[in-house]
Amino acid sequence: MADNLYHHGDLKNSLIENGIELINQEGAKQFSLRKVAALCGVSQAAPYSHFRNKEDLLKAMRDYVIEQFMNILMKTIQSCPNQNDPVILVQMGKSYVMFFIQHPQYFTFLFSQSGVAINLSMKNDVTNNFPPFELFKTIAWPVLGESGFPEAKRKDAIISMWATVHGLAAIATMKNVYYDEDWELKIEDIIWRK
Repeated sequence: MADNLYHHGDLKNSLIENGIELINQEGAKQFSLRKVAALCGVSQAAPYSHFRNKEDLLKAMRDYVIEQFMNILMKTIQSCPNQNDPVILVQMGKSYVMFFIQHPQYFTFLFSQSGVAINLSMKNDVTNNFPPFELFKTIAWPVLGESGFPEAKRKDAIISMWATVHGLAAIATMKNVYYDEDWELKIEDIIWRK
């Protein structure tokens, strides 16, 4: 479990971070506000000052991780001078993998237990789809068009690129996987070979 992350004045984030650790260790069925409060070293009533119930905390946990992830992806996009250069897709992929290498608990939480759904359709479904995938799709579609991909092949290319970086993140965050190279230095090479 996370070390007692509670710092006076930051109970909400402490509940979120400890909640993520708890759900990764014990699963959703064993998850409770009482257990999260105990991990934070606060009373059982304290979480109710921020969350109505455990479902409210679970939603806040998902939103918290997705917001951080989106911020990293947006900074990557903003750092690329040419939005139509295929390099932007590689940089987004690198940011994707590095975000989860730096926060492996978020990968486990988001993709194995939190109920995040990713619609691989190319329809614009921004309200119901995983925001990082929608952002990637929005950036990738015109870049691939500029690169000469026919419209019929763009969907497959987007799914393939997403699968590559998601797979790299999954491998890099697995506890029993060992790699003798520096992920940050090798990710671009691996992505470019795809």
